Amino acid sequence: MKLLPVIVTLSAIVATPVFAHGQHIEYARVTQVEPIYRTVATHQPRQQCYTETVQYRGHASQDKTPVVLGAIVGGALGHAIGHNKSNKRVGMAAGAVLGGAVVNDVQRQNRQPQVVHQQRCRPINSSVEYRHILDGYEVSYRLRGRNYKTVLDYDPGPRLPVQVRVRPGY
Repeated sequence: MKLLPVIVTLSAIVATPVFAHGQHIEYARVTQVEPIYRTVATHQPRQQCYTETVQYRGHASQDKTPVVLGAIVGGALGHAIGHNKSNKRVGMAAGAVLGGAVVNDVQRQNRQPQVVHQQRCRPINSSVEYRHILDGYEVSYRLRGRNYKTVLDYDPGPRLPVQVRVRPGY
């Protein structure tokens, strides 16, 4: 029986802070829960791409073999046309220069234009994407015959714990 006074004393100590301030917890009946959404706009940059045909003439050929062969053939012809030793040397030199120049000109004129397809892109107006984000819940509840509303960040279910404060009405 000595245990009973200890239990009563401990219960009084634990319960004293709650009742000393006139506060306690009751459960209210939830009557309605409405989710609250906010709309967020997200801008998505876009670009428009297209293929463009570009035409240009290439650089001169890096292969100099045709020019050298033209100079050799021109030099041989100049040597064959010359009548004496001195004329043959001059004809060979002039033929070599002239043959190389002729082949170089022919190569330059025969170059075909190159056609290249290039992709080009440019930025255009960004598109806007809207998302709805859950921001909380508007909760309607009934306690002691009166209706109340509050906003919570969670759905409380069918019952809502409510802290009730009792104070004098004067």
